[in-house]
Amino acid sequence: MTHPWPELKWWNSGERQVVEEKIDDLKRAGIVCNPKRSLLYKALSATSLRDCKVAIIGQDPYPTPGMATGIAFSIPKDVGPARFPQTLRLILGELQSDLHYDLPDHGDLQRWTSQGVLLWNAIPSVQSGRPLSNDWEEWSYLTGEIVERLSEKGVVFAFLGNVAGRYESRVSLERSRIIKTSHPSPRGNKFGKHPFTGSRIFSTINAKLKELGQSPINWELKDEPARKGNLQRPSVGGGAVLPNITGAQLGGLKRTATSPNIYTSLTF
Repeated sequence: MTHPWPELKWWNSGERQVVEEKIDDLKRAGIVCNPKRSLLYKALSATSLRDCKVAIIGQDPYPTPGMATGIAFSIPKDVGPARFPQTLRLILGELQSDLHYDLPDHGDLQRWTSQGVLLWNAIPSVQSGRPLSNDWEEWSYLTGEIVERLSEKGVVFAFLGNVAGRYESRVSLERSRIIKTSHPSPRGNKFGKHPFTGSRIFSTINAKLKELGQSPINWELKDEPARKGNLQRPSVGGGAVLPNITGAQLGGLKRTATSPNIYTSLTF
Protein backbone atom coordinates (compact mmCIF):
# COMPACT_ATOMS: atom_id res chain seq x y z
CA MET A 1 0.00 0.00 0.00
CA THR A 2 1.29 3.48 -0.91
CA HIS A 3 1.30 6.02 1.89
CA PRO A 4 1.93 9.78 1.87
CA TRP A 5 5.30 10.62 3.34
CA PRO A 6 6.54 7.02 2.84
CA GLU A 7 9.70 7.93 4.78
CA LEU A 8 7.74 7.81 8.05
CA LYS A 9 8.31 4.84 10.33
CA TRP A 10 4.77 5.38 11.60
CA TRP A 11 3.17 3.35 8.82
CA ASN A 12 4.75 0.12 10.07
CA SER A 13 4.62 0.90 13.78
CA GLY A 14 2.75 -0.72 16.63
CA GLU A 15 1.44 2.72 17.56
CA ARG A 16 -0.36 3.01 14.25
CA GLN A 17 -1.89 -0.42 14.76
CA VAL A 18 -3.16 0.63 18.20
CA VAL A 19 -4.69 3.80 16.74
CA GLU A 20 -6.49 1.80 14.06
CA GLU A 21 -7.81 -0.61 16.71
CA LYS A 22 -9.07 2.25 18.88
CA ILE A 23 -10.89 3.83 15.95
CA ASP A 24 -12.41 0.44 15.09
CA ASP A 25 -13.60 0.05 18.69
CA LEU A 26 -15.26 3.47 18.62
CA LYS A 27 -16.95 2.65 15.33
CA ARG A 28 -18.33 -0.60 16.74
CA ALA A 29 -19.66 1.38 19.69
CA GLY A 30 -21.48 3.73 17.32
CA ILE A 31 -19.21 6.68 18.08
CA VAL A 32 -18.40 8.87 15.10
CA CYS A 33 -14.87 10.20 14.67
CA ASN A 34 -13.84 13.18 12.56
CA PRO A 35 -12.54 13.31 9.91
CA LYS A 36 -13.76 10.17 8.23
CA ARG A 37 -11.22 7.36 7.95
CA SER A 38 -10.29 8.03 4.31
CA LEU A 39 -9.29 11.63 5.16
CA LEU A 40 -7.26 10.90 8.28
CA TYR A 41 -3.89 11.61 6.64
CA LYS A 42 -5.03 13.97 3.89
CA ALA A 43 -2.76 16.79 5.12
CA LEU A 44 0.26 14.62 4.36
CA SER A 45 -1.09 13.86 0.88
CA ALA A 46 -1.72 17.56 0.23
CA THR A 47 1.80 18.68 1.22
CA SER A 48 4.74 16.35 0.66
CA LEU A 49 7.79 16.23 2.88
CA ARG A 50 9.92 17.35 -0.06
CA ASP A 51 7.78 20.39 -0.83
CA CYS A 52 6.96 21.47 2.73
CA LYS A 53 8.47 24.76 3.89
CA VAL A 54 5.91 25.82 6.53
CA ALA A 55 4.27 23.63 9.17
CA ILE A 56 1.27 25.08 11.00
CA ILE A 57 0.44 22.71 13.86
CA GLY A 58 -2.95 22.89 15.53
CA GLN A 59 -4.76 20.86 18.18
CA ASP A 60 -7.36 18.44 16.83
CA PRO A 61 -10.01 18.47 14.06
CA TYR A 62 -13.32 20.27 14.16
CA PRO A 63 -15.66 18.12 16.28
CA THR A 64 -18.72 19.08 14.21
CA PRO A 65 -19.64 16.28 11.78
CA GLY A 66 -18.88 17.14 8.16
CA MET A 67 -16.48 19.99 8.93
CA ALA A 68 -13.17 18.14 9.36
CA THR A 69 -11.35 17.52 6.08
CA GLY A 70 -8.10 15.97 7.25
CA ILE A 71 -6.37 19.31 6.65
CA ALA A 72 -6.14 21.32 9.86
CA PHE A 73 -8.46 24.36 10.04
CA SER A 74 -9.76 23.78 6.49
CA ILE A 75 -13.43 23.00 5.83
CA PRO A 76 -15.33 21.82 2.73
CA LYS A 77 -15.52 24.55 0.13
CA ASP A 78 -19.30 24.40 -0.13
CA VAL A 79 -19.76 25.46 3.51
CA GLY A 80 -20.81 29.12 3.53
CA PRO A 81 -19.60 31.88 5.90
CA ALA A 82 -22.67 31.60 8.11
CA ARG A 83 -21.49 28.13 9.18
CA PHE A 84 -17.78 28.85 9.59
CA PRO A 85 -16.38 27.48 12.87
CA GLN A 86 -15.23 30.18 15.28
CA THR A 87 -11.62 29.06 14.91
CA LEU A 88 -11.75 29.59 11.14
CA ARG A 89 -13.38 32.99 11.64
CA LEU A 90 -10.48 34.08 13.81
CA ILE A 91 -7.94 32.79 11.30
CA LEU A 92 -9.57 34.64 8.41
CA GLY A 93 -10.00 37.76 10.53
CA GLU A 94 -6.28 37.76 11.32
CA LEU A 95 -5.48 37.17 7.65
CA GLN A 96 -7.51 40.23 6.69
CA SER A 97 -6.03 42.38 9.45
CA ASP A 98 -2.46 41.31 8.70
CA LEU A 99 -2.36 41.35 4.89
CA HIS A 100 -5.44 43.42 3.92
CA TYR A 101 -6.98 40.67 1.79
CA ASP A 102 -10.68 40.59 1.08
CA LEU A 103 -12.36 37.78 2.93
CA PRO A 104 -13.16 34.59 1.00
CA ASP A 105 -16.65 33.13 0.93
CA HIS A 106 -15.22 29.67 1.63
CA GLY A 107 -12.91 28.02 4.14
CA ASP A 108 -10.98 25.68 1.87
CA LEU A 109 -7.28 26.22 2.68
CA GLN A 110 -5.81 23.97 0.01
CA ARG A 111 -4.34 26.98 -1.80
CA TRP A 112 -1.92 27.12 1.11
CA THR A 113 -1.10 23.41 1.11
CA SER A 114 -0.31 23.52 -2.61
CA GLN A 115 2.42 26.06 -1.85
CA GLY A 116 4.16 23.91 0.75
CA VAL A 117 2.19 24.70 3.89
CA LEU A 118 1.50 21.62 6.01
CA LEU A 119 -1.71 22.11 8.00
CA TRP A 120 -1.50 19.39 10.61
CA ASN A 121 -3.36 18.68 13.83
CA ALA A 122 -1.15 17.28 16.60
CA ILE A 123 -4.08 14.95 17.36
CA PRO A 124 -5.43 13.95 13.92
CA SER A 125 -8.83 12.59 15.03
CA VAL A 126 -11.63 13.57 17.40
CA GLN A 127 -14.98 12.18 18.46
CA SER A 128 -17.98 14.21 17.31
CA GLY A 129 -18.83 16.91 19.82
CA ARG A 130 -15.91 16.06 22.12
CA PRO A 131 -12.72 18.13 21.63
CA LEU A 132 -9.50 16.38 22.71
CA SER A 133 -11.39 13.07 23.06
CA ASN A 134 -8.77 11.20 20.99
CA ASP A 135 -5.73 12.66 22.73
CA TRP A 136 -3.98 9.30 22.61
CA GLU A 137 -0.30 8.80 23.36
CA GLU A 138 0.07 6.88 20.11
CA TRP A 139 -0.63 10.00 18.05
CA SER A 140 2.36 11.70 19.67
CA TYR A 141 4.67 9.24 17.90
CA LEU A 142 3.34 10.32 14.51
CA THR A 143 3.34 14.07 15.14
CA GLY A 144 6.74 13.87 16.81
CA GLU A 145 8.20 12.08 13.80
CA ILE A 146 6.68 14.60 11.40
CA VAL A 147 8.15 17.52 13.35
CA GLU A 148 11.58 15.89 13.58
CA ARG A 149 11.68 15.12 9.85
CA LEU A 150 10.76 18.70 8.99
CA SER A 151 13.21 20.10 11.52
CA GLU A 152 16.04 18.24 9.80
CA LYS A 153 14.91 19.67 6.47
CA GLY A 154 14.53 23.24 7.71
CA VAL A 155 11.07 24.87 7.75
CA VAL A 156 9.12 27.56 9.57
CA PHE A 157 7.03 26.03 12.35
CA ALA A 158 3.95 27.75 13.77
CA PHE A 159 2.77 26.03 16.95
CA LEU A 160 -0.78 27.16 17.74
CA GLY A 161 -1.74 26.40 21.33
CA ASN A 162 -0.47 24.24 24.18
CA VAL A 163 -1.16 20.89 22.51
CA ALA A 164 0.88 21.85 19.46
CA GLY A 165 3.52 23.35 21.72
CA ARG A 166 4.30 19.91 23.13
CA TYR A 167 6.49 19.39 20.06
CA GLU A 168 8.52 22.58 20.18
CA SER A 169 11.43 20.76 21.83
CA ARG A 170 11.69 18.46 18.78
CA VAL A 171 12.79 21.35 16.56
CA SER A 172 16.43 22.17 15.85
CA LEU A 173 16.82 25.92 15.53
CA GLU A 174 19.95 25.56 13.44
CA ARG A 175 17.85 25.02 10.32
CA SER A 176 14.28 25.90 11.31
CA ARG A 177 12.38 28.76 12.91
CA ILE A 178 9.54 28.68 15.45
CA ILE A 179 6.54 30.96 15.91
CA LYS A 180 4.22 30.42 18.88
CA THR A 181 0.70 31.72 19.50
CA SER A 182 -2.37 30.60 21.36
CA HIS A 183 -4.78 28.28 19.64
CA PRO A 184 -6.97 30.37 17.30
CA SER A 185 -10.12 30.03 19.38
CA PRO A 186 -11.99 32.51 21.59
CA ARG A 187 -10.79 30.68 24.70
CA GLY A 188 -7.21 30.49 23.45
CA ASN A 189 -7.19 34.19 22.65
CA LYS A 190 -8.57 35.09 26.06
CA PHE A 191 -6.33 32.91 28.21
CA GLY A 192 -3.25 32.29 26.03
CA LYS A 193 0.02 34.05 26.79
CA HIS A 194 0.50 34.98 23.15
CA PRO A 195 -2.98 35.54 21.58
CA PHE A 196 -3.45 34.48 17.99
CA THR A 197 -5.40 37.65 17.23
CA GLY A 198 -2.90 40.41 16.57
CA SER A 199 -0.02 37.95 16.11
CA ARG A 200 0.45 38.84 12.43
CA ILE A 201 1.30 35.21 11.89
CA PHE A 202 1.05 35.26 8.09
CA SER A 203 3.48 38.12 7.46
CA THR A 204 5.72 36.80 10.24
CA ILE A 205 5.92 33.39 8.55
CA ASN A 206 6.85 35.06 5.27
CA ALA A 207 9.56 37.09 6.99
CA LYS A 208 11.02 33.91 8.47
CA LEU A 209 10.87 32.16 5.09
CA LYS A 210 12.89 35.00 3.61
CA GLU A 211 15.41 34.55 6.42
CA LEU A 212 15.75 30.89 5.43
CA GLY A 213 16.17 31.78 1.76
CA GLN A 214 12.68 30.57 0.81
CA SER A 215 10.00 32.26 -1.26
CA PRO A 216 6.97 33.66 0.62
CA ILE A 217 3.51 32.13 0.68
CA ASN A 218 0.65 33.82 -1.15
CA TRP A 219 -1.97 33.59 1.60
CA GLU A 220 -4.85 35.03 -0.44
CA LEU A 221 -7.90 32.75 -0.54
CA LYS A 222 -10.68 34.72 -2.17
CA ASP A 223 -12.21 33.62 -5.44
CA GLU A 224 -13.25 35.97 -8.21
CA PRO A 225 -15.32 38.04 -8.27
CA ALA A 226 -13.99 39.62 -5.09
CA ARG A 227 -16.28 39.73 -2.10
CA LYS A 228 -15.58 42.66 0.17
CA GLY A 229 -16.67 43.19 3.74
CA ASN A 230 -15.70 42.37 7.27
CA LEU A 231 -16.24 38.97 8.80
CA GLN A 232 -17.67 39.44 12.26
CA ARG A 233 -15.36 37.89 14.79
CA PRO A 234 -16.57 36.22 17.96
CA SER A 235 -15.85 38.11 21.15
CA VAL A 236 -12.44 37.04 22.34
CA GLY A 237 -11.50 39.57 25.01
CA GLY A 238 -8.04 40.65 25.96
CA GLY A 239 -6.60 43.48 23.92
CA ALA A 240 -7.23 45.22 20.66
CA VAL A 241 -6.03 44.11 17.25
CA LEU A 242 -2.80 45.85 16.28
CA PRO A 243 -2.73 48.20 13.27
CA ASN A 244 -2.13 46.75 9.83
CA ILE A 245 1.42 45.93 8.79
CA THR A 246 3.07 44.20 5.86
CA GLY A 247 5.80 41.61 5.86
CA ALA A 248 8.32 44.26 4.86
CA GLN A 249 7.60 46.22 8.04
CA LEU A 250 8.41 43.51 10.55
CA GLY A 251 11.13 45.44 12.33
CA GLY A 252 9.39 45.04 15.69
CA LEU A 253 9.53 41.26 15.87
CA LYS A 254 9.75 40.23 19.52
CA ARG A 255 12.13 37.35 20.25
CA THR A 256 11.99 35.08 23.25
CA ALA A 257 14.76 35.29 25.80
CA THR A 258 15.77 31.66 25.22
CA SER A 259 16.42 31.76 21.50
CA PRO A 260 16.90 34.30 18.69
CA ASN A 261 14.87 32.08 16.35
CA ILE A 262 11.63 31.73 18.34
CA TYR A 263 9.05 34.47 17.80
CA THR A 264 5.96 34.91 19.94
CA SER A 265 4.54 38.34 19.17
CA LEU A 266 5.16 41.74 17.64
CA THR A 267 5.99 44.93 19.49
CA PHE A 268 5.88 48.51 18.26
